[in-house]
Amino acid sequence: MASSILNSIVVVTRCYGVVEKWILVALVLFLTGFSLFQIILRNFFSTGIVWGDTLLRHIVLWVSLLGTARATAENKHIRIDFLPRLLNPKGNFVVTLASDLFSCLVGSLLFYASWTFLVNEKAMGDFAFAAVPYWWLETIFPFSFAVMSLRCAYRFIISLKQGPNGSET
Repeated sequence: MASSILNSIVVVTRCYGVVEKWILVALVLFLTGFSLFQIILRNFFSTGIVWGDTLLRHIVLWVSLLGTARATAENKHIRIDFLPRLLNPKGNFVVTLASDLFSCLVGSLLFYASWTFLVNEKAMGDFAFAAVPYWWLETIFPFSFAVMSLRCAYRFIISLKQGPNGSET
């Protein structure tokens, strides 16, 4: 039963990973194209889209946070790799478990803080541009921290299941 649940999680994770990569590609292409469009409008036509800079700032946030979540999925996020080089496999296993658990806890705290921020932004009722409220654009904060926390928790559980030798226990 537990094995089938883990297999299902792996399939969902892979599908989500593909979607996540395509969203990142689309956002970066949009960011580049829209920035170029704004530059052309300003330099050649002495005009521009009034809300364009606000949109671009929020797209940068989305790309940054989705990219960070993607780096967490691929285990390529920033980390200090000093202790694993000095420790034996069991010590390395403990450090890896502690690191994943700590990352999950910090991500959960950041999720809670960003959720509180989002609720407060929604209560303020301010609009970024047109009829788009700020809180819609800022939903990426709790979403990305939740994704990062879940990925660290998943890695922690898999490490526990495999044990210090990396084999099924």
